[in-house]
Amino acid sequence: MKSILILIFTLLSALLSLGAQSQTIRGKVVDENHEPLIGATVLEEGTQNGVITNVEGQFSFTLKSPKSQIHISYTGYESRIITPHSEDPMHIMLATSEESLNEIVVTGSSTFMDKLEPRHVEVITSGELTKAACCNLSESFETNASVDVSYTDGVSGAKSIRMLGLDGRYVQINRENIPHVRGLIGRYGMGYVPGTWLQSIDVGKGAGTVVNGYESMSGQINVELQKPENSEKLYLNGYINSMGRIELNANHATNLSDKWSTAILLHADYLGTQVDRNDDGFMDTPKSRQFNLMNRYKYMGDRVRSQIGIQVMRDEKAGGQVGYGFGDDFQTSPEYGFSNNTTRVEIFGKTGILYPHKPYQGWGFIYSGAYTDIDAGFGRDAYQGTEKTLYGNAIYQNVIGNTFHQYKTGVSILYDDFDENYADSAFSRREVVPGTFFEYSYLPGEDFSLIAGARADFHNLYGVFFTPRLHTRYQINDQTALRLAIGRGYRVGNPLVENINTLVSNRQLMVTENLNPEVSWNMGGSLSTQLSLGGKKVDLIADYFYTNFENQLIYDMDQNSQRVLIYNLDGSSYAHSAQLEAKYQVNEFLGIKGAYKYYDVRSTIAGQLRKIPLISKDRFFLNASYATKYDKWEADATIQWFGPQRLPDTEDKPGEFQRNSQTPDFFLINTQISRGFRWGNVYLGSENLLNFKQSNPIIDSQNPFGSNFDASLIWAPVMGRMIYTGFRYKIKR
Repeated sequence: MKSILILIFTLLSALLSLGAQSQTIRGKVVDENHEPLIGATVLEEGTQNGVITNVEGQFSFTLKSPKSQIHISYTGYESRIITPHSEDPMHIMLATSEESLNEIVVTGSSTFMDKLEPRHVEVITSGELTKAACCNLSESFETNASVDVSYTDGVSGAKSIRMLGLDGRYVQINRENIPHVRGLIGRYGMGYVPGTWLQSIDVGKGAGTVVNGYESMSGQINVELQKPENSEKLYLNGYINSMGRIELNANHATNLSDKWSTAILLHADYLGTQVDRNDDGFMDTPKSRQFNLMNRYKYMGDRVRSQIGIQVMRDEKAGGQVGYGFGDDFQTSPEYGFSNNTTRVEIFGKTGILYPHKPYQGWGFIYSGAYTDIDAGFGRDAYQGTEKTLYGNAIYQNVIGNTFHQYKTGVSILYDDFDENYADSAFSRREVVPGTFFEYSYLPGEDFSLIAGARADFHNLYGVFFTPRLHTRYQINDQTALRLAIGRGYRVGNPLVENINTLVSNRQLMVTENLNPEVSWNMGGSLSTQLSLGGKKVDLIADYFYTNFENQLIYDMDQNSQRVLIYNLDGSSYAHSAQLEAKYQVNEFLGIKGAYKYYDVRSTIAGQLRKIPLISKDRFFLNASYATKYDKWEADATIQWFGPQRLPDTEDKPGEFQRNSQTPDFFLINTQISRGFRWGNVYLGSENLLNFKQSNPIIDSQNPFGSNFDASLIWAPVMGRMIYTGFRYKIKR
């Protein structure tokens, strides 16, 4: 620890002396509504020296000649050539191209990495999200190689994610920089974020910024929602699939005045059919119905920017054996029943104070308050949980001398009140965590950038959490950049929610000792470059990250097939993650990207260092996207290969209920084709086109109340092929 801190502050001291040796231009590119254009190209005229704008529309890079002009372009907008006159930030507006007024236009790159961002962050834009059905956040990564998605069990229909080989609980999932999918909605919460509400998704690998808290351990996912000031006047989306699921979405945005705007986002879905394609007597996916409403307002003043919103959501699920339905009593029903009824109300907002003549200076306050109530049943066992959450984060940013040296500092507060009951046991705790942070950014130009920060949080139950983090980027040449990062993370586990997949089994949860917070160090980096192939550019990104746990909650399913033993780590636990990804634009119509991933994830389980179950050591991903001019026709196909996975030990079960020690490998293929019109588009697609299904996914499905029943060992799809179709209708303002 001491050596790391010495290295950080020694590096900072050296960099502070380098201040003003470079000349850099910086600015922001916006549309006619003053909204940032994400992925706009900014080039030094007559060269290949330049960048693309980030999620805020911002750019910064060093000119090779101080007399150069810059060329700004974005598909569907008129290009501009500008002569920089000073180092002050520029505000550049692009007007809609006349040629695009009567055609459907592409809205920038589908996915990209911010060239100047020291952290390894990939941005998934709305254009990429429409390449799949994307009914909710958990289904928004089908064309992304960095996030793995799978079902948690064979009954509940819940999906979980992995990053860097680690479970999704180690990923901090924010909504517009507010912690969101955590606590009691840690397992189902991604299903409560409708896909039509999404504007973009930032996927960051490794420890995140200290500004957003201490819980990022393997990565950060930040979701940006549709904005009131620039969204369509009306957006309608309808969806239906071969399982019988129906979904309707309606977004409406309007300007209330020259400074106020509002948006209403509405989502409803329903699945009332009983789907049992493997004839084991259990529904492959539960019946479900959800109503989700958000209303948000935004104020855009000269000195003050503010927004506030409220979300109300009700989600109901009824699954288990065929015949069980909504409203049935799982404790008396002759069928094995699964139910989960969740109600959530949240108020959230942001307020910023700007200094027009000092754009680098400002105050911000981010806040949210949420109430969550869950009533669930698993066979004969009842679960009831409530969570009250308050979050606040006050941030001040400024420069030290000049804009090469910037900093953010502030204070935060996190309050969680949990009250849970499962079977005959009760669990409750109240967490109050005030914190403070400081983050320094060194941004001298395009060749080098650095972010170093630390935060201290004072947990009322577990003492002080000290979280240092460092991110650097070095531009080796015009095509190649190296990023390195190291950081610490903490989190307090929620054993019941995090093991909800094992509740659909005969397994008993047994906590064998007082549980401590999980603590880890994550370190690694990435190398990105461009090569030439057939006169076209190939983008290559290679990354490697290593996560080492000082403490981890072990969910041991190996010692006893009828129990899940929960205890603190006693020994080693680590994850090695390596990924090589290539993107190649074959021509103006066809793009291809592929990736290979390697995971080595091990923990000390019952005194023995073992591979974590249900993780493929090797994975392969290939995506092809084809679009005709103006996106009149679009087609996408994604192929994924999953290598063998270790299964928990079942040797103590009777022979007919035992499982092999590892799974076979398998392929999945997803496809979609869409036809664009002036008013929107229609689409038709398939998930799991090859109809691959895990055979006999539920152990002893004919005797669900017996001692051998287990629906938690799921490693592949249960439902098989699914066909879907839908439409998107838009009226612009």
